[in-house]
Amino acid sequence: MSFVVWKRTNLAFSAGMNVMMYYITYIFTMSGAAVDGSPNAVLLPSGIQFVINVLMTVPALIWMDAWGRRPTLLVGAFFMCLWLSINAGLFATYATTPAPGEFPSSAESMKITGAPAKAVIASTYLFVASFAPTWGPVSWAYPPELYPLRTRGKAVALCTSANWAFNFALAYFVPPAFANITWRTYVLFATFCAAMFIHVFFLFPETANKPLEEVEDIFDDRLPGAIRFLGQPAWKTRNTRSLVLQRERNEIVSDEKLAAAEGEHREGEHREGA
Repeated sequence: MSFVVWKRTNLAFSAGMNVMMYYITYIFTMSGAAVDGSPNAVLLPSGIQFVINVLMTVPALIWMDAWGRRPTLLVGAFFMCLWLSINAGLFATYATTPAPGEFPSSAESMKITGAPAKAVIASTYLFVASFAPTWGPVSWAYPPELYPLRTRGKAVALCTSANWAFNFALAYFVPPAFANITWRTYVLFATFCAAMFIHVFFLFPETANKPLEEVEDIFDDRLPGAIRFLGQPAWKTRNTRSLVLQRERNEIVSDEKLAAAEGEHREGEHREGA
């Protein structure tokens, strides 16, 4: 189980979101957003992505438990891979090498104009809009749901420390990547997103609306139908939100109540017979 969470953390923050958050000014400069030639001209379009990030997180806060963890992660990984691939294709096809000194940073190694530049900006915004309601919040909610109480604190601390370690690494990796492999940087992160989709499908069980005891049973490889060292097949786990809501409304009688009712019924029959 710790292997699953460790890989989750590594992949989630190798998805390319930090490229957008930290170095989006590079992307918009290369896309011609600084129309007056001033570096500060890209601050407004760059700020829009932070607004999108905040607004698109709200739906997840409201409906994340109804969606479930697996579908949310799978949809997010698919669309993030799509937008990164589109950006890679646009830069690979339409970008030119900027003139020496045209851009202030060597990481701004490509220049794209016209309709393709607008498409790059749009894809960048859509990437943020895809991350915010999916991998953004779920990557924080998922680890605490996997561990029993005796190990939860240390396990979540490990996930959080891995998160910031990868943030640190990516902060140093992206500028030289843009400078040396240019548009292929997008291909690299799109590959990570594709790996995330496959990894989630085969190894991430559904934990939404499940008690800790049921989650532990998912990873018990001794139960019928379980896979050795993995537990229950992740793709067979389901979100039980509807059942939880029905129990909350007393529309479903719990096993304990049903057993007590049957016992009272048998006791009544015994008295009548006596």
